[in-house]
Amino acid sequence: MLPAASLPTVRLAKSTLHRGTRASSWRLFSASCASRKEEPFRILFCGSDDFSVASLEAIHNAKDLWSSIDVVVPAERQVGRGGRHAQHHTYTPALRQYAEKHNLPLSTVPSPGLKSWSPPSHFLPSPSSPTPEPVKKNVLLTASFGHIIPSPLLALFAPTHRLNVHPSLLPRWRGAAPVQWTIAKGDEKTGVSVQGLVEYSRGVDAGDIVGRVYGVPVPKNATYNSLLPHLALIGGDLLVDVLRQLKAGTATFTPQNPSHITQAPKITSLTAHLRFPDQTAVEIDRLHRGVGGQVPLWTTLGGEGGTSVQLLSVAPVAPVGAPVLSLPLDPTPGIAVLHKEKKERKLFVACKSGTWLQVHTLKTAGKKALSVGEWWNGLPRDVREGGGLRFG
Repeated sequence: MLPAASLPTVRLAKSTLHRGTRASSWRLFSASCASRKEEPFRILFCGSDDFSVASLEAIHNAKDLWSSIDVVVPAERQVGRGGRHAQHHTYTPALRQYAEKHNLPLSTVPSPGLKSWSPPSHFLPSPSSPTPEPVKKNVLLTASFGHIIPSPLLALFAPTHRLNVHPSLLPRWRGAAPVQWTIAKGDEKTGVSVQGLVEYSRGVDAGDIVGRVYGVPVPKNATYNSLLPHLALIGGDLLVDVLRQLKAGTATFTPQNPSHITQAPKITSLTAHLRFPDQTAVEIDRLHRGVGGQVPLWTTLGGEGGTSVQLLSVAPVAPVGAPVLSLPLDPTPGIAVLHKEKKERKLFVACKSGTWLQVHTLKTAGKKALSVGEWWNGLPRDVREGGGLRFG
């Protein structure tokens, strides 16, 4: 492994992050080694959402870097809710819309998966070649694609010419949800990495690092939807910088430090299941900001096996214990207390270590989202008057 000082990096020249600030406005520092210069690339770009659009847009605007760009996206699909009031609509990947708008050649992943997909002919080796080898000017790029790249497709590209943009400082937060876990675990700073794409057998996001942006601050009240656009812009400019190094023959690939690996698994309903004895109010707030826009936080009313209730808007009570609200100082986690202030209703739930979580909006299974007052009034009278309301 190379020493840390040899890592190709992009460091921040500013201490704060501003909306719309692109990585090109931040000072670039790169370590490198020499190899031969490359001609303009033929790019195969695989992605799906707005994060990948930012990378493709940055490359598309750097017209000296490429001679052609082919785009691959997941298939459109039906999304929505079922039940008596079923509502569905067609989800179209944002990257598809960008490619169509700019007349870029476009392919869709077939339903059996990438293994059944054949790339455009100019990415395939010449059938007349006795020992087919990857064409140096061909590059495979992925960003928020959502599909594992099969080994036969990887093999069409030189190891240094297959790259992925990842919104974390690898090897921290390897996996499908790096931004969500960055927020949920309370990281104060994050970044973006460009890594080499490797066979799945070596692990997810296990490729050597060819570029990084360090020191991106995570705002105190950051959410997934507010942080991701900043990282997307930075990632696009970082990818362009890495491609320029690759084209100039000055790119360096450095193995990840295995002792620093943390995992960022896919967000599921289980991720959002609250466990009040094990989570402080601050930890629940971070989880809500990280994953709540994707999977609502939820618990049960009246203990395990009770009615499912989503907590759609929450905030930790400060100071811890909130004596000004006359809340118990050593509460049993999961108990709920309703405060009445004139016409306003406030609901607090006890959490780990004597902390309290204020809940603003709730949704009982099968019903619509309600404010605290509306939700409370809909509870059975014996529950409201008995003072024994408990979650989890």
